[in-house]
Amino acid sequence: MGDKPSCVFGFSMPTRNIGQIVALMPEASTPDLASELKDGFSGDVDFPYANFKVLATVGEIDPVTKKALTGYPDGQAAWLKDNDTVRVAYQSESYATMSNETYPWLMETGVKFTGSHIHFIDYDRSKFATFLNDNSGPASEMFKTSGELFDRVFNVFGLEVKPKNTTKTDLAAKWGNQTNPDGTIVEFDAKPSATSNQGLRGKTNMLLSEGDFFFHSFCGSVYEPANKYGAGIGLADDVWLMGEEWNIGSSMFLDPDGAGPLTGTDVANKTMGLASMVVDLKNEVAYTVPALGQGGYEKLLPINSQNKDYTLIVASGYNHEQTMPMKVYIGRKGFGADGKLVDQASSTISERDKFLSRNGLLYGQLYGMAIDSSTQTNLGFTTFDADVRNLNTYLTNAAAPTAFAARYYPSSYRWNGFDTPEAVIDTDMMLWVQDGDTVNGVKEANSQPAGYTFFNSSTKVEHSSADPDTSKSRFIQNHTDSGGLFGVDFNLIAKEIGANDLDKNGLPDYLSANITRILSGANGALTVDTGNKGVGHFDAKLNPNLQTAQKHIEANKNAMVAPDGLFWAKASDADVLIVDEDSGNDFGERKFALRIDPVTMQVLPDATGYFLAQAGGEKNPRALAGVAANPGDFQKARGSEFSGSWDVTGLVTRKADGTFYTKAELAGTGNQIVESSRPLDEHVFIGVLQQPTESGGAVAANKADYGGQIFQFNMDIPTGTPVYRLLDRADGSHFFTNNVKERDAITGAGFTYEGVGFNTPNKGTQALYRFYNSSKGGHFYTASEAEKNALVATPSSGFALEGNIGNVWTAGSAIAGSTPVYRLFNAGSGMHVFTTSQLERSTLLAPSTGWADEGIGFNV
Repeated sequence: MGDKPSCVFGFSMPTRNIGQIVALMPEASTPDLASELKDGFSGDVDFPYANFKVLATVGEIDPVTKKALTGYPDGQAAWLKDNDTVRVAYQSESYATMSNETYPWLMETGVKFTGSHIHFIDYDRSKFATFLNDNSGPASEMFKTSGELFDRVFNVFGLEVKPKNTTKTDLAAKWGNQTNPDGTIVEFDAKPSATSNQGLRGKTNMLLSEGDFFFHSFCGSVYEPANKYGAGIGLADDVWLMGEEWNIGSSMFLDPDGAGPLTGTDVANKTMGLASMVVDLKNEVAYTVPALGQGGYEKLLPINSQNKDYTLIVASGYNHEQTMPMKVYIGRKGFGADGKLVDQASSTISERDKFLSRNGLLYGQLYGMAIDSSTQTNLGFTTFDADVRNLNTYLTNAAAPTAFAARYYPSSYRWNGFDTPEAVIDTDMMLWVQDGDTVNGVKEANSQPAGYTFFNSSTKVEHSSADPDTSKSRFIQNHTDSGGLFGVDFNLIAKEIGANDLDKNGLPDYLSANITRILSGANGALTVDTGNKGVGHFDAKLNPNLQTAQKHIEANKNAMVAPDGLFWAKASDADVLIVDEDSGNDFGERKFALRIDPVTMQVLPDATGYFLAQAGGEKNPRALAGVAANPGDFQKARGSEFSGSWDVTGLVTRKADGTFYTKAELAGTGNQIVESSRPLDEHVFIGVLQQPTESGGAVAANKADYGGQIFQFNMDIPTGTPVYRLLDRADGSHFFTNNVKERDAITGAGFTYEGVGFNTPNKGTQALYRFYNSSKGGHFYTASEAEKNALVATPSSGFALEGNIGNVWTAGSAIAGSTPVYRLFNAGSGMHVFTTSQLERSTLLAPSTGWADEGIGFNV
C-alpha cells in the first residue's frame, strides 16, 4: 500500500497515491463481524442489489504533483479526454474556515482560492472499462494523472480574478461572496463571539489563511456536452456547471450592530452574493454567470429547449435562503446582456462574451413555477399566499391530486450586464414573495403574474435530473425539505419558447408545464426492498431490534427523508432513479434505486425502491471502534451521505467488433443512444460518498477538509420488459401491450394510457399469451398452458391467439422477491383485470362491485 512516510504540506504521514486504497466506505449492513471492524478494511460489503469498487479516496495524493484529493466529494461526472483516457471529475463541498481550509488552488494570475476544489482524475480507458467486474488490483494501476479543472477564473464583475487588494476600484482583485457592488471588501469575522453560530462550534477566527478568497461549497454539478439534444440544440460548448450554495452570512460575517437586530446575513445580502459558474472545459476557464442568479444553487441542470436559439437550465435551491418557487433560466443564444447580437468573429469582442453569449448565458431571465386559483383549489388550498411555502404543504399531503398544470413566469428582474453590478438582495431574491401585502405599515409591490401566484417553497431543494430521452423536455426534482419527488414536463415548449413573446423582449412570456408528483413526503409513500441486508446500527432505545433500511430508521418513516442526490438513468429494459438521502441518519444514510414508468414517471412497482448501500451514522460500530478505510483517518463519529451518481456506460461499452466508441461517435446525442441501448445490468456508474468521520490522518495532514470516496458501481435490481396498460373508454376493459408503437397508436384513439401494468422478467419461464375475441371485441390474457390450449382448441369461443407479450413465472414456480399479478373477473361484464396493486385489488373486491378474486394469475 506504499506506507513509506513522506512530507506533504509540512506533515509526516504515510503516502497513499490516488487509487491505492481498496477498502470501501459504502456498507451493505451494520458491521457485525470482527473482520468488519478493522482499520484499513471494509465493513459489510455483501450488497444485495449492487456492486461497488473504489476509484479514489479523499486524502490520497497525485504521485507527481503531491496534491491531495479534497472533500467532501460532491458533484461528479466522466467523459473521454481522448479515445484512450476516461476523465473522472468531481468537486469538493468545502466551507473554508467554516469547516477546515483546503490547501490553496493557484490560478495563472497568482490569486489563490481555498474552499471547494474541482478535481479531475484520468484513467486508462481499457482498464477502467473492466475494473468493476474483474479481479484487477487497486485503481492506482489504471491511474494516469490528476489536476484541477481550470486555472483561470472570472468574477461577478466580469473580470479575471487576481490577488486580493482593498482598492475599491480594482474590481479584478475581488470575489463576490465578500464584496459589495461598489468594490468594498467585507472582511470575515476575526473573532466570533462565544454565542455566535461559529463560536458555538469552537471557531475562533473566520479569516482565511490559505487563500485570497474561497469558493464556497460547490455541491451538485453537471457536465454538459455540446449539442446534447441535436445539432445546435443545447449548449454550444462542452461545459461544467456549478454554483456556490446556501448563504454564508450567519457563519462568516460579524453582526454589524452588535446586540442590535442586524445579523451577518444582512451583511451577506448586501454583497454580490454567491457565484453561479460555468467552466469552458476546452480552454480551462471558469466564468461567473450573474444572469443565472446570485442567490446560490445546489445544481444548475440544462435540459432540452427544443429550439436552437434558446438555452433552458433548471436552477435548484437556495435563493440566499429566502422563500422561492421552483426555477428555470431561459437564455437567448448569441445575444449580449443588452439584447444585441454578439459578433463571434469580431476581434473587439472579448472571449468571455463570445463564450457566454453563444451558450445563452448573457441575455436571459429566471422563471418561477406559478399556479392559478382553480389549480390552488383543486390541490386543496383554501388560502394561497405567496409568503407561505405552499409547495411543501402540497408535497406532504398524501391525499392531494398527483398531477396539475402550471406555468413558469419570469420575475420582474433581469440582469443587464457586468457594468451595473447589483447586490444579491436587489436581484430576484425577494421578488417571488411580493404580493401587495402591507409590511410594517408599507404596502409592498405585487410581483405576482396576472391570474397566477408563485407556488413558493422552502429553499432546500437539491438535485434535479433530466430525462435521458434527449427528445423530451422533462426533469425530475428532489424536494429535500419535504421528502417529495416530482416531475416537470414542458410539454408545449416547442411552440412557446420562440413565439410566446407579447412584450417583444426576445424571451417567452411564460412556459407551460405539466407537473407530476411521483412520491409524496408522507409516511407510507415509499418502502425500500433491502434484499435481506440494510440492517441499521444498534441503539438500545431507538433501534434495539435492528430495523432495516426498508424505512428511514431515525425518522421512523416509510418515505424519502431529505433526498439529495438524484440521477435518472435510461437502459433498454428500465428507467431508474438513483436517490441519495442527506438526513443525518444515525443508523446509516441510504442510497437506493427507484424504477419508474418512462411515460408517467411513476414508481414501479408501486411505492417500492431497491436498497443499494448505506453509509456512516453516529451509531456506526466502525466509528465507535475508531476505524477507517484508510488506516489512521478516523477522526470523530459523524453523519454521512452519498451525493450523486453518473452513468459511464457509453465510455466503457464496446461495439460488436470489440472496439470502443470514439469521442466523435459519443458526441452530441451519441452517448445517450449507446447508454439507452444497453440493459441495466450492463450499465456502469460512478458515485461519491461524503464521510466526515474519516477526516483525520492523511485527510487532515494534506489539508483536504472532510473525508470521502469516489467509486464505480452497478446495479442488479429487478427489471424486465414493460407491459403497458390502457383503458378502453368505450367498455371499461383494459388492454395490455409490450409494443411501444401499438401503445402510442391507440393512446387517445379511444384508449387512455394508464402506465406500466407490470414488467415481464428477463428470466421468466412461462409465456404470457394474449387472445382477441373478434365477436365481443375484448382481449384475454393467460400464463396457463392448459387454459391457452383449451381456447386454441375451441374456435367457437371466438378467441384467437395473438401471440406472446412476454415471459413470466407461474405462481407455483415464482422466484423469491417476484411480484404477484392478481387476476379478477367480473361475471356481469365478462371482463378480466390484472393488477400488481393491492389497493386496486381490494377496491375492486369491495362488496357489490361485481368483481371476483381469481387469485394470482402469474408473477413478474
